[in-house]
Amino acid sequence: MTDDIPDIRLVASDMDGTLLDGDGNVPDAFWPLLDDLERAGVLFAPASGRQYQTLVEVFGERPGLVFIAENGTNVVREGVTIAIEPLDRESVAPVVAWARGEAGVGGAGDAQPAAGLVVCGARSAYIERVDPEFVSHVQRYYAALEVVDDVLEASRHDDVLKLAVYDHGRAEERTGPAVRALGLDVDVVVSGANWVDVMRRGVNKGRALERLQRELGVTREQTMAFGDYLNDLELVEAAGWSYAVENAHPLVRERARHGAPANTEGGVLTTIRAVLPHLGR
Repeated sequence: MTDDIPDIRLVASDMDGTLLDGDGNVPDAFWPLLDDLERAGVLFAPASGRQYQTLVEVFGERPGLVFIAENGTNVVREGVTIAIEPLDRESVAPVVAWARGEAGVGGAGDAQPAAGLVVCGARSAYIERVDPEFVSHVQRYYAALEVVDDVLEASRHDDVLKLAVYDHGRAEERTGPAVRALGLDVDVVVSGANWVDVMRRGVNKGRALERLQRELGVTREQTMAFGDYLNDLELVEAAGWSYAVENAHPLVRERARHGAPANTEGGVLTTIRAVLPHLGR
């Protein structure tokens, strides 16, 4: 590379609110960019709270892609698992019990239940709550999904990667603190306006990216990362070229080295093209 163009070898990007457009779709201009990255020898890693199966449904299994799924608890390259970090079983049951208690409780002025739980296994995700709005919302993120009578029994022979709690209104103010108050030896991360994720202590997208860097022989300064929400904090901190999109949570904008246009303006795509102008030449 010239002095003006950084030697980027790996690009990692969050999906919802970052890479995806305002309708939750991959922008059309992303696919030629992905081709150009591949030709330049730059690996692209979707880094998402979404399930691995869902990411494959979106991107397909193609060379040059590495999937950081379920907030870093499952890292897969060309169909081969690089790292998987499930929750300890003793941490699962208390959250399930709490969510079951909350499922019939709406807050003041709320017409809907306060919480909906997704037990996120490596093979499938499992839910007990069956109201159409909740099921439809969950299906956006979990292509492999089972509606079951008992999530604990259904997931007994699966690796539980994380517990995702859906709060239709106030995840950061209500559900996050409530789950932390259970006092479990886990990390509780607000991953969106409506989602709180419970994961193994110390597991996050940044840790997954660092492991991927070691696996690929890529340095921090050869890595570019994009994020928008609190589950992206460690991701942007693990990359030398880190970007918060304009619509990002204030803490993400504070931690990232650079800013990028909003996801609705194609911020990830335009920034990659601007920093790596040689792509496609």
